[in-house]
Amino acid sequence: MRIARRSVLLAAVCAALPCLSQAAERQTALARPALKVVRPTQAVMVCVARAGLRLVAGGERGLIVYSDDNGRQWQQAEVPVSVTLTGMRFASKLEGWAVGNMGVVLRTRDAGATWQRVLDGRTAAELALKAAQTAYTSASAGAAAQRLQGPLEDAMRLVSEGADKPFTDIIIRSDGSLLVIGAYGLAFSSTDGGATWQTQMQKLPNPDGLSLYGHAARFDEQWLVGEQGLLLRAVGNNGVFAAAESPSTGSLFGALSLRDGTLLMYGLRGKVFHSAAPGEPWATVHTPVDASLFAGLQLDDGRVLLAGQAGQLLVSADSGRSFSGVGLKQRYPFSAMAVTPDGAVVLAGARGLMRVERADLQTASESPGAKRSAT
Repeated sequence: MRIARRSVLLAAVCAALPCLSQAAERQTALARPALKVVRPTQAVMVCVARAGLRLVAGGERGLIVYSDDNGRQWQQAEVPVSVTLTGMRFASKLEGWAVGNMGVVLRTRDAGATWQRVLDGRTAAELALKAAQTAYTSASAGAAAQRLQGPLEDAMRLVSEGADKPFTDIIIRSDGSLLVIGAYGLAFSSTDGGATWQTQMQKLPNPDGLSLYGHAARFDEQWLVGEQGLLLRAVGNNGVFAAAESPSTGSLFGALSLRDGTLLMYGLRGKVFHSAAPGEPWATVHTPVDASLFAGLQLDDGRVLLAGQAGQLLVSADSGRSFSGVGLKQRYPFSAMAVTPDGAVVLAGARGLMRVERADLQTASESPGAKRSAT
């Protein structure tokens, strides 16, 4: 009997070893600073943003680099974690935020030269569990308690699974408050610059826990887009998000608000959707590509660029109603892009960072090629 018990115990320990190993690796990655890289601009880069006249980009294993010469030369920043970074935004030329795998949120106050961790997946899960427990115990018996049972179980699962889920984007609101979103419906907010955080998951109409991928603000509207065409809309800076009718059943990976009031959404298989003004219906824009689109921006001259999975770069001169392809010397999967102070564009992707000159964009936009419009 003693031998049998010992065999069962050994089997249980062996079965748990992969999980323990993964948990240990996550713990190490959260505590280990990003390693210095010989050629940082050739590593996998996932996000890039402007900080005043500086460009800052982030990618695999906590790598962050910055450039003060319009994306020609880059220096590596000091980063306290070695997890892949997936999104980056700046509130000013000095203060910025980055999010990434394992529920990491980083803050910089020196234009991206050094970073501090202000949230990770372990803390986020504990916050979600505490909020769910408080709501559940405060509810009266019956239907109210039953409705809160599911969120409580979800929060308990977050804690048990550990810091294994990524944040995908961070929203900086006009009042300075923050909202970070991510996989499986993760959503947390801060009103004090990241010192404290509150879960927002139960305030979003996302009962299936679909992943949230992107955000855009148009006038007083706030939009969140995500998995399986998930589309949420709020009115006002701190308005409550409500489900909006989506034109897509495929995942939406990003949204872009243009200066003329146009809102674009883009995602799976090259799909783009166009709304000319608040209240206007969505029109489908047929693009010359069928690979997923991950990034969008508007140039100073009003043209719109979209980039994506197959190394394609699309340009529109009519506020996103039609797009044509841009000829690039190199193509690899792109995930983000930013305009440099001198008007060029820096693309971030699977093979690092690539600068595309303004003249090349101008020539490409006027060259013949497939061009299809919204219907």
